Amino acid sequence: MKELKEIYRVAMEDNRIDPSLYARYRVKQGLRNENGTGVKVGLTKICDVVGYQMIHGHKHDIDGQLIYRGYSVSDLVARQPEDTICGYEETAFLLIFGRLPSAQEREIFRTGLHEQINTDFINAEYETSNLLNALQIEILKLYGNDPDPDFDSLEERMSKGISILGSIPLFVFSNYHHHCFAKYPLPDKGLAENILALARRSTEYTMQEARVMDTLLMLHADHGGGNNSTFANVVITSTGTDIYSCISAAIGSLKGPRHGGAAEKMSGQCEMILEQCRNGWDDEKLECIAYKLLAKEAYDRSGLIYGIGHAIYTKSDPRAVLIKEECRKLAAEQGKMDEFILFDHFEQAAKKAMKRVKGIDCCANVDFYSGFAYRMLSIEPCLYTALFAISRTAGWIAHHLENRQSNRKLIRPANIYVGERKEINESDNHSI
Repeated sequence: MKELKEIYRVAMEDNRIDPSLYARYRVKQGLRNENGTGVKVGLTKICDVVGYQMIHGHKHDIDGQLIYRGYSVSDLVARQPEDTICGYEETAFLLIFGRLPSAQEREIFRTGLHEQINTDFINAEYETSNLLNALQIEILKLYGNDPDPDFDSLEERMSKGISILGSIPLFVFSNYHHHCFAKYPLPDKGLAENILALARRSTEYTMQEARVMDTLLMLHADHGGGNNSTFANVVITSTGTDIYSCISAAIGSLKGPRHGGAAEKMSGQCEMILEQCRNGWDDEKLECIAYKLLAKEAYDRSGLIYGIGHAIYTKSDPRAVLIKEECRKLAAEQGKMDEFILFDHFEQAAKKAMKRVKGIDCCANVDFYSGFAYRMLSIEPCLYTALFAISRTAGWIAHHLENRQSNRKLIRPANIYVGERKEINESDNHSI
């Protein structure tokens, strides 16, 4: 294998594609147009992500909106009752079934999640250090345990999806803690409170902590059909394969650091900022930290400020606005307003630095305050992306069902060949 690696290393330059060819052939790298907008590849009734308007062919930035089945996510969060934590159940029902549930239907849905939990593999040990990879294996094992995994009716696919959604939290925390939770789920609680109980191995949490977790789950439940993991799910769904394979593939996409890992990176960045500011800070010092991050002189030296900037949102990310407000309440409850104010000021400093260094207007994205929220909830950073996967499963199920129902064509885009045409000659012949 050492020799093969060396052969490949030498061959790499001949295999490189000249970046200028993408423009010459008008190929949209990353399925993005020249102005940053996404290439339109499908139709959906599930979710809309709005960050700009096109007026006379020109892109105009506006305050961001996230729309679930026609409803603003801001309105969905605002309508949640004070004495009950049920926002994620309502959101998941809305995404999957296409309308808001009645109180009775919401309870039926929650009961269905509890009753469809598969406990066959929760004590399994996997030879992998990555929780998302283990989760993929678990879901594919659910396929093997299903007596009729390829049954193609939409109702059966929905039912299998609900089983996946209900089972994932138990698997994640059983795997993480190496512990079997005999009392899961808490029958009178929703997903947010069950997750907190699993994470802490205790039911000791406040109503505001549960509300923060519920809001995070609501905000991560979907983000349109074009995000990488949902698009991966849709591409594989178009082949007609089973829902287990599609959800497993989506998790594989989310595992990638360019998609699902930003909140975990944000947590480390938070720790770095707190360490540098433990003896005091002002706005000038925070701007200095932001400039060092952009100059690859701080934290992981990637040149990124995690939690700042987004491909679609420029003026504001509605998810960041909503979770920031819940973080403010939780910080006040926990006596951590000094930390909240520090990160509020760093948000402004980072946006100013991005404008000066890169010449772009940008906003805090959902990861900026998600990382801070999970930190206040005492959730370990290695669990952030797994929690993202739990939440996003509702959206993946919804898009899987929509595409099986309406968009039945196999997704089969084309590439342009830019290699040479060659004739075989004697110098290419090698004796064996």
